[in-house]
Amino acid sequence: MTATRIVDVVNFMPERVVRNSELPELDGHLGDHSFFAGVDERRFASPDYTSTELGTEALKKLLDRTGVRATDLDMIIVAAQLNDAFSPGVGTAIQHAVGATSAAVLQVDNGCCSWISSISTARAFIDSGQHQKIAVVTVTNFISRLEDFQKQPESFVLGDGASATLLTSSEVPTILSVHEQAFGENWGALRVEPDSVDGLNLPFWAGGGGPLTVKFNQKMLAKLFTTTMEQLPQAVDTALAKAGVANGDVSYLLTHQPNETYIAEWRKRCGFDASRAHDTLSKYGNMFQSSLPVTFADALDNKMLSPGDVIAFATFSHGGELVASMVWRWN
Repeated sequence: MTATRIVDVVNFMPERVVRNSELPELDGHLGDHSFFAGVDERRFASPDYTSTELGTEALKKLLDRTGVRATDLDMIIVAAQLNDAFSPGVGTAIQHAVGATSAAVLQVDNGCCSWISSISTARAFIDSGQHQKIAVVTVTNFISRLEDFQKQPESFVLGDGASATLLTSSEVPTILSVHEQAFGENWGALRVEPDSVDGLNLPFWAGGGGPLTVKFNQKMLAKLFTTTMEQLPQAVDTALAKAGVANGDVSYLLTHQPNETYIAEWRKRCGFDASRAHDTLSKYGNMFQSSLPVTFADALDNKMLSPGDVIAFATFSHGGELVASMVWRWN
């Protein structure tokens, strides 16, 4: 029976490092701000890289490291924040840039859950026998492009980065389970929209709106914390149950990384201490859909993983409208 193996995961990080000393002052106490806590530096991609270029470099690195020819890829699945144009997305541009002339292209937009959703989609194509080799690419080229939002403390935790993951058919599966769930009642709790102008909130398709920003308020943040502290641990438990894996058999838990408060509380509620967890918050910040794969690639590069290790992943999107978790046995 055909199964799906994860061959490798790589990250490609922009060279520009933005340290805390370069950020706008916030009453001289940046480190006390909840959005900022735990981040020492982050990467900015724009203007050095377009999203196409960032994703292309990640995929080229993956192909070079695995020895797979671009022409052997059957599909490329891309998740990008932000694309280089409103439409079309950057998927086909990346496909052309690497010379993957036989590959179909699919773009996934599930926010911070996009990498897990893309892995699940790729597994379905491979397990069905339709495709043999699929690359999943994530591109986060967001905060470096929003110069006005950069002045707000809510932006200080954000960073840019990219990843590429290679999946192939195999007799030995890497993916033991995937759990995805939607909570539509939370749609719109966290929004990326044009800023208000003269007190008017104009839709993104209308002229006269302000620059893109992320809309926050204290009531929303309080609800977000409560919601995700229930959703994410439940998703981890469900994925472990689907995989038939006990909590104590998991080598590492990797979660989304909004800030250090969220990470620490998720680990506590999921029953993991620091010795069985890994994040890249301090050096890369919150990279949306790229956080999980970039952090896993970082663990690989630092030789933290051994064959047979069980890895649990978990994340949520936007204001808690989506949650996703999966379990791998690294082989």
